[in-house]
Amino acid sequence: MTYTSSNGASASNKSLFIEAQISALALEAGLVRHPLVSATDQVLILREIDLSGSVTIGEVMDALDGHADPVGAILSLIKAGIIAAQLQAGILDENALLTRAGNPSPDDPDPAAPSGALVPHKPQGPLDAGQGAIEWPEQHDGQTPGTIEHHAVVLVPSDHGDDPLPEGLALLPVSPLRPRIHVGSGEARRSFASLNDLQRAGVYILLSDTSAYVGVGSIVGRRVASGAQPIENVDTIITITDENDGLDDADAAALERLLHMRVSSAKEVRLVNGTPGGAVVTPERYDQLNVMAGLACDALARDGHLFVNMSRRLALAGPRAERGQLGSLRPFDNPPEGEVFELSFGHNLIALAARKADDDWLLLAGSDIRLDTVASANASASYLRAAWLSSGVLELSETCEHYVLTRDIAFRSGSGAMHFVLGSKGQGRGGWQPIDSEFDAGDHGPLAA
Repeated sequence: MTYTSSNGASASNKSLFIEAQISALALEAGLVRHPLVSATDQVLILREIDLSGSVTIGEVMDALDGHADPVGAILSLIKAGIIAAQLQAGILDENALLTRAGNPSPDDPDPAAPSGALVPHKPQGPLDAGQGAIEWPEQHDGQTPGTIEHHAVVLVPSDHGDDPLPEGLALLPVSPLRPRIHVGSGEARRSFASLNDLQRAGVYILLSDTSAYVGVGSIVGRRVASGAQPIENVDTIITITDENDGLDDADAAALERLLHMRVSSAKEVRLVNGTPGGAVVTPERYDQLNVMAGLACDALARDGHLFVNMSRRLALAGPRAERGQLGSLRPFDNPPEGEVFELSFGHNLIALAARKADDDWLLLAGSDIRLDTVASANASASYLRAAWLSSGVLELSETCEHYVLTRDIAFRSGSGAMHFVLGSKGQGRGGWQPIDSEFDAGDHGPLAA
């Protein structure tokens, strides 16, 4: 992008104006259409300016408390030609003065200031020559110091990242999901339904002094406002959506389980609802959702709502698995407690499990796991594949034809363990079979537990 001084900058006793040569953002119904600027953000910024005619960037940042990128929102309104910024010594910082575009600033009565311009304030001190040209102590080819036109440089981030790259450089993709978090009191529950940002899929957390409820909604603001959740004395409500409305219902369901896992593992409050089912999700999408969940949890920790009793690293990274899933570390050649069974399936694939009780099964490390799930499998089988691949509990086999379990994993039933291994509701070749025992299928039948 190119920045040039206005014609008025070279006149005597005029402030220097720098105008960004960029196209204005689209306006629709009087609103700037940009991911960083909601309707509420635009009105709030303009209200702050109109209260006194001008306001600093720092003051607007305070008013936009909780915004993911308040300066980005301000720059978007500048680029749209709605507001202008007068810079201090040519630097964009918290002291830059914002006015309505076209309105004269207190220090420069010239009404011809360009709309949507970044205007450097007249420098104070040695550089303040009161002219458009400044004498610099620099020699040119051994001659006397020359007169150099002073042009402040202001960098405005590109919205599209489509600038051509020099040969040998590459721009790496990043996760497209970025959390947008709203927090309110329990009394403000109905207000969530009126926010435009919450007319989309997302996750919410209801907090009391001792309990929490993690839920999901296709229109999350309306779901929060319904007040039908089984939790009493709610004093804090949190909603988490994607800034660019990039979550569909399946994404939101997977994110719900991710956040439920994190709240459960933190052990700061008692969860009212049980583990959600999650959703069918690819490993790549799970990783994107997990990054989004980490950013959200870090923000909640910094604001003192949740995850305040753990390290910042753990708040960002989260646990490897849900509570109670990982078995104790066990040497490979050390047999587990209980009776051991095997499950044969596919092309010479075998899973091993130990049954300590009917509701206490341990799927053993080294077990083979089918790559894909069938359409009839529950969503949890797909979700857990993605989650455990992300955390290293599952690894791709050397043949790349199946997964291998790297840790013992607890299940509440043999059928649940089998469902995960097979990715379907079938029983493999006869279900779980005891190892090293005389087994007569005619007398006992398969053990599906």
